[in-house]
Amino acid sequence: MKSKNYKKLIYSVTLFIIGIWFGAWFIADYRDLTHQPVGDVFDSLSALFGGLAFGGVILTIKMQLDELEETREELAKTAEANYAMANESKEKAILELYQTYCSENFQTIKTSSFKIIISAIQSKSYSDFMISRFFVVSTKKLTEDIAKELPIYKDELAISFDDFVGKEQFDRFRLDELINFFILLSNKKSSKDVIKNCDFFYDWWRPLFWFISELQIEHYNESENENIRKYSKPPYLRNVVLLLDNIYEHKPFQTQKEIWQYILSHPKVQSYNIDKKYNEYIK
Repeated sequence: MKSKNYKKLIYSVTLFIIGIWFGAWFIADYRDLTHQPVGDVFDSLSALFGGLAFGGVILTIKMQLDELEETREELAKTAEANYAMANESKEKAILELYQTYCSENFQTIKTSSFKIIISAIQSKSYSDFMISRFFVVSTKKLTEDIAKELPIYKDELAISFDDFVGKEQFDRFRLDELINFFILLSNKKSSKDVIKNCDFFYDWWRPLFWFISELQIEHYNESENENIRKYSKPPYLRNVVLLLDNIYEHKPFQTQKEIWQYILSHPKVQSYNIDKKYNEYIK
């Protein structure tokens, strides 16, 4: 279609220039303005070719402008298509995470993680052990005395301490998987609206994640844990929780004491029979 339009334009411009050329000859001949026929013929031909060349330049500019406009339109369409594909890809990634979260296998991960966090809430001694295991050095030992403070594992402990240790380790590794899952989710912050519309039960996990993150940071910064700071990277969970708080539009905390007040006053946390040793964080 464009090609036909250009042909019409070329014919029109050419005929227009030739028409002017013939018109000029007619006027010159009619008024008897030609006194050197041979020279005037060459001059007129030069004028004709010059006019045609000028017309060609104008046509070339017109064609280039049209091509640039077409290119801009194509680039705009391509950018729009790429943007739509990127959004679709992000949404697909979130939906895949949601399917993972709702899967039967992940239910086991959530249940095991839940048992570990409840145990840490009920026993400060156990939480000290559990938090130390997030770091590669200076890990603490799980003792039978600590195990006796964990009613949720009473059945395993009734069999043997070794049975309890095996089950506790299995559950604790599942907690790592749960945290890694929410790390992946927090990195999808560009898909904030999609995440908000999927129920990942973040309000349910939020006080528990804040609980772990604050204990991690405390353990990392303790003066006697110089080796941890030397051989381990700083805890990342707090950044994850902050990102998720932003995604789910929770009001940010202003102080660490405010964080602990939120954790320890949360009805969900209180229902787990909090170890009184945690009260020191809100004094």
